[in-house]
Amino acid sequence: MMGHLNFFWFGPLMVLFLRFFFAYRCKNRRKVRRRIRELIAEYPKRPLLICANHLTMIDSLLLTWLLFDFRLLINRYTYFPWNVPELANFGKNWLMRGLCYLGKCVYLERQGSIASKRLVWEKISYLNRFGETLCVFPEGGRSRTGNIDREAAMYGVGQLVQSNPRTLVLAVYLRGKAQKTYGIAPQWGDRIWIDWKLVECKIAEGRKAQRDITMQIFDQLENMERKYHATWQ
Repeated sequence: MMGHLNFFWFGPLMVLFLRFFFAYRCKNRRKVRRRIRELIAEYPKRPLLICANHLTMIDSLLLTWLLFDFRLLINRYTYFPWNVPELANFGKNWLMRGLCYLGKCVYLERQGSIASKRLVWEKISYLNRFGETLCVFPEGGRSRTGNIDREAAMYGVGQLVQSNPRTLVLAVYLRGKAQKTYGIAPQWGDRIWIDWKLVECKIAEGRKAQRDITMQIFDQLENMERKYHATWQ
């Protein structure tokens, strides 16, 4: 509720930060947004789970800006994605904590206890079942290789899908043309590539099924990564 009430100022601030301060451009942004609107119109009561590759510390901002137009978010704030940032990176001062609070974040302590991590999972799982959009990074952190790192797969993503089969799983590939490896943000003025595919996950019970679901998402991300490289070449 607080995020929705304050979106009229921090939403434009986010665009100002990305579009004008960093001067990012994205040629196919309108096409990507139109496809999202069509998907929502076709499945109006199903929550979204955005599973994206991860190269920079502002990926979640870029994903929200490029995937959703403001008219949709103002009318249906449930589509503004919940994120799971690292407390050590985004909880250092009151300003950052305030913006993360309004921007629908659930903090994760990567070095925290098992109990604290379980609590985070229970929160985001509840939000997903409640109908909220989630944004997660299946690699768990920024890829050190600069490409999809299947070895870093976090099977909790498969557990999320398993716990709520109604979820629409979107594999999203995001990258700046000048990016070679991970960093804080894409280069100033970079051209951003974004693409997404709906993943029709085969859902079953058990821990092996969680791994299989996660690997289905990674398969789609790797396909889009190959498309990205082929397109820029």
